[in-house]
Amino acid sequence: MDKISMLTIPPELHISIFAFLKIEDLSRLARTSKYFHRTAGHYLRRRIDYQTSDAILEFQEGSPHDTVPIERAPFIQDDFFDYRFAFGLDFKLIDSNAKKDDGDGGDGGAMQEMSVHKINSLLDVVKKSLNSQGIGVRDGQLYMSKPVIKNEEFRSLFRSLRDFSYSRPASEFSITALTGQFNPNQITRLFDTHKLTKLSISFKQVEWNQMSDSRDPSIKTQDDIFALRDLFRRSPNLEVLVLNPVMEIVDFRPLPENIPALEELTAAFLALKRLHTLDVRVYLFHPSYFIPVPEGVKTLSFYHVNLYSKAWWMEFSKFPFNNVENLEIFPSEEEFGYIFARDDYQTGLDRDGTERTPEEIEIKGYKLGDVEIRSLKRFKFEDTEKLFLPRDLIWCILRRNERLDGRVKQDLVRQSGLILEETRDRGGRRRSL
Repeated sequence: MDKISMLTIPPELHISIFAFLKIEDLSRLARTSKYFHRTAGHYLRRRIDYQTSDAILEFQEGSPHDTVPIERAPFIQDDFFDYRFAFGLDFKLIDSNAKKDDGDGGDGGAMQEMSVHKINSLLDVVKKSLNSQGIGVRDGQLYMSKPVIKNEEFRSLFRSLRDFSYSRPASEFSITALTGQFNPNQITRLFDTHKLTKLSISFKQVEWNQMSDSRDPSIKTQDDIFALRDLFRRSPNLEVLVLNPVMEIVDFRPLPENIPALEELTAAFLALKRLHTLDVRVYLFHPSYFIPVPEGVKTLSFYHVNLYSKAWWMEFSKFPFNNVENLEIFPSEEEFGYIFARDDYQTGLDRDGTERTPEEIEIKGYKLGDVEIRSLKRFKFEDTEKLFLPRDLIWCILRRNERLDGRVKQDLVRQSGLILEETRDRGGRRRSL
């Protein structure tokens, strides 16, 4: 018996099949061939247009909260902005029916830079795009406070806009930058993450494991790891990523060598081939978990590095960071007084619960011995004797990175008190250190 495929069954059955598919599945199907782009794409667009119109009408008739301008939108990292419904969207309004206003009198459509903080201002544009061809929202940069995200009316609306995005090319509707206090699983439920190129999120992490005798992650922690894995898998076009996980200081045990959930997260992260800028504000899930950096990253920042364990630093020293040119490493700022408490009162234990050696306690830090990174042009590290940090990091970086900018190199020398001695290698070339 011949095999039956979607292309061999009568076309009139396709519509019946499409009705059983989810929006996201229909969107994928429409991208598989020209035929399904025409048939499934047309069905998808018609179905979503009705759905989006109904969702907007229901939202506007429900007397939702007024959204207000968001303050310091790129820096939403805590609860200070939660006291009001803050919202902001910058985007390009496209009208392909109007003449392009570029001074040369040419056609091709008009583009207008827009910035709105009233949710209905965005919805008015979406309604225009539903009722007429040629109106579009492009390159949206969205900022939302936690009250907006947690409100079910807004969630329902953004789920509809997510589906609306599935049915439109990026030239007609795209939110490409997102900033807010989102759990990773919220983002995939509320947004078309395939179009995201910039993501800045703050999210709470649960305790690694409340059982003091277990080194493995709890079920809840594994669920959170898988949620972040799925977010990376569904966001293949990310170019800029800021991760600001939040966790209270708790006791940890050493990290086991093989944790399948973390291995899957690592694989999904390394698959972000377009990522060129990465900013990690604190450790992910465990202070010893070192997540390898994707090959394309050129600008890399780590914050609150005194909260990482020696095991993390040792993995850091062994990783080549092949294309990283700009590296910034910052310990906790002094206003985070609670962070200093553990160093003051538990100097005998490392972040992952392992015992520190007498030498480490004496110098209040670690010795890396060497680093593999050799591609740096700029490097910034704020060393402090108040915190446990690798005490030879600057020396290791200087020794390995000959491409460092001269001014940066001199600043590092002054900061560390090192004396650069010029030597010659076996080929007669002059070298420092």
